Amino acid sequence: MYPPNFEYVRATSLDEALKLLSSRDDSAPLAGGQSLIPLLKLRAVSYGLLVDISRLSELRYARYGEVVELGALTRHFELEESPCPFLRQVASRIGDVQIRSLGTLGGSLAHADPFGDWPAAMLALGGVVKIIGPGGRREVEAEKFFKGAYSTALERGELVAGVAFKCPQRGAYVKFSRRHNDFALAAVAVTGEVKEGRVFNVKIAALGAADRPVRLRKVEAVLESAPLRPEVIDEAVEAARREANPPSDFRASAEYRRHLIGVALRRALGRL
Repeated sequence: MYPPNFEYVRATSLDEALKLLSSRDDSAPLAGGQSLIPLLKLRAVSYGLLVDISRLSELRYARYGEVVELGALTRHFELEESPCPFLRQVASRIGDVQIRSLGTLGGSLAHADPFGDWPAAMLALGGVVKIIGPGGRREVEAEKFFKGAYSTALERGELVAGVAFKCPQRGAYVKFSRRHNDFALAAVAVTGEVKEGRVFNVKIAALGAADRPVRLRKVEAVLESAPLRPEVIDEAVEAARREANPPSDFRASAEYRRHLIGVALRRALGRL
């Protein structure tokens, strides 16, 4: 299908982009377009004005230090070669070559697909989402940024400017999908530190466990400071299946997703 008619403006500065997005209720930013354009073609959404922000250098940066800072226009393929191993794992499981070449980190977070890879990764990283808008700049913890399926803390005229987090000592991302690198049926992201066979500062996020990516805090409590022995992993898997409240849809039942979350967690812990 063809999308509805819309106006298109390529912003030449961040200030211009924010003014355009604030000027109309039916405006939306366009970066890689890998989520927005298909929705427009399906007529699932309709906007009167698309503001192309893909050329804004202010949103394109990658700084690796004690704290990692990534701009919203960082493309998926760039993170396939990141110095942070956990980011490489996640990026390599996203879509196909075209999607990874054009799609952006900020676009993925703002889109907030309940089965999107980067939202789960940001939760497991304990990341902060940087937001810029007419009222200035602000930061929101990733866990508070995602409000529900396709719903975020972004307000009218605001953009995701970037993210900040610490690269974990250890991390693993395990994803199940119907086809290679398709949207997840279920996935688990785990980060933490392993010292003398015990796991510390563990963070676990799951896709397919709710209507949005969620932290599995009861599972984290089981694992924190515990030895990664088979009986502890078994307890964590059972805790994950109890804590998960998966949706059912045409791709998978809630029962099947609950099973997959347990399998994904077991494999992720094994990789630690």
